[in-house]
Amino acid sequence: MEKGKQQETSFESIGLSQREFFTLFLLQTLSKEPNYPRAIHDELNVSFTGKVHSYDYLCKTARQLAASGHLELYAENGKKYYKITNKGKELFTWYRNNYSERFKEVKAVIDRVMYDLTGTGLNPPVVRELPEEYRSYFSKIISVKDLVRYVTLRAASKNKRIYMGEIAELLKTKFGWIASNGYLYDLSHEMEEGSLLTGYWESEKRTKRYLQITDEGHHHYKQIADSAAFQVREVQKYLGNVLVFLEGKELISQEGN
Repeated sequence: MEKGKQQETSFESIGLSQREFFTLFLLQTLSKEPNYPRAIHDELNVSFTGKVHSYDYLCKTARQLAASGHLELYAENGKKYYKITNKGKELFTWYRNNYSERFKEVKAVIDRVMYDLTGTGLNPPVVRELPEEYRSYFSKIISVKDLVRYVTLRAASKNKRIYMGEIAELLKTKFGWIASNGYLYDLSHEMEEGSLLTGYWESEKRTKRYLQITDEGHHHYKQIADSAAFQVREVQKYLGNVLVFLEGKELISQEGN
């Protein structure tokens, strides 16, 4: 995947609707101090770059939260301000309790992948596999194809031969995540067709297919690894911001590395 064609990472892609996103941002921001809509919108655009955030929809969400008693609207010096209520604080706590664990589990996998790609950063030990209910979020924010191609080509470059069962075990033990066997074998077939790998059956029973990296695979390996690293770095940064956001702390700038 080319750098200019990365899939978008957003709150929506990891399980939050647009309304939930604005609700969380309003509750988190107003838990620090009251503010007026335009200033809140400006802070939103600075904190979460790369996407146009609707001012009208933010105001609509704020009005709905005020109507439900989660926010309170008042006027001061000719401006309309919102402040969070006790009911709003309870709702923010609920969101934190229900979403933080999910994002921490996914980020742990992302951190391990990034460490494998670059040799830097966090490398939390694998205590358990990523729960089944969280895997859909992982596949929405990461190109599974790029990740598996990277892991497969790296293993093939270090070993005389591999088979996809070894790749499945490697994904599980090193990252705490695994793709389906069907997907792994379909992708290995695609990599053979693309001349990145060449394969042969262990025996006439055709139960195990061994794979070897080709000259073409060696040639494209660095490009695939660089593409995966670029994508994973952006996702890692985004998830870090999500967790900081949910914990009610100051957000990390998404600009730069």
